[in-house]
Amino acid sequence: MRQNQTMETSDPAVVSRAREGDVEAFGELFRVTHRRIYNFVLSMVTNPEDAADLTQKTYVRAWGALKSLRSDEAFLVWLHRIALNVVRDSRKRIERPMVSLDAPVEDEDSTGTMEIPDWSLGPGQIVLSQDTQQFVRRAVGRLPEIHRSVVGMHHLEEMEVTAIADVLGISPGTVLSRLARAREALRKMLEPLLKE
Repeated sequence: MRQNQTMETSDPAVVSRAREGDVEAFGELFRVTHRRIYNFVLSMVTNPEDAADLTQKTYVRAWGALKSLRSDEAFLVWLHRIALNVVRDSRKRIERPMVSLDAPVEDEDSTGTMEIPDWSLGPGQIVLSQDTQQFVRRAVGRLPEIHRSVVGMHHLEEMEVTAIADVLGISPGTVLSRLARAREALRKMLEPLLKE
C-alpha cells in the first residue's frame, strides 16, 4: 500500500555548500534524506540493526565522495546508488545462507508453521496487523536483490521508474520488468494471506 507522503528532496544550494565542505549543510542533507535511505536499505537487508549500520556507512561514504557528484540536482539518486553499493559490499563480506521460497517461516517464537491472522477482522485492521506486516517484510526479503531493490524504491520510497533506472544504471523498461516479476513472486508468496 502506498502512503501519501511528501517526497523528501534536497535543495541544490545546500548540496553545493556541502560539496564545498560545509558540515552543517551535509547535516541538513542527512536530516531530509536519512529516512528514505534507511527504508531503502531496510527493504534490501530486512534487519533494522543492519539497515541502521549500513545507512550510517552510506553517509560516511557519501561525505567522502561528495566532490565527485556531478550535478547538485542528482544528489538523491546518487545517494541511493551509494546505499545500494554499500549493501552489495556488505553482502560480499558476509555470505548468508540461501532460503528457499518454499521454506516455512521461522522465528524464535515459531514452531515452523505460519499462523494466518484472524480473518474476522476488517480489511483495514488486517493490513495494519503486525503479523501481516512481518510476513510481507519476510516475503520481500526472500526476493532476489534485483527485485527487492526496485520494490523498495518504487513502493516504499515512491520513486519514479526513471529515477530507479538512474540509481541502478538500467533502462526504465528493465525496471518495469523487474517490478512485474517481483509483484508476481510476492503474489505467490502472499497467497495464504489472500485466502479466506
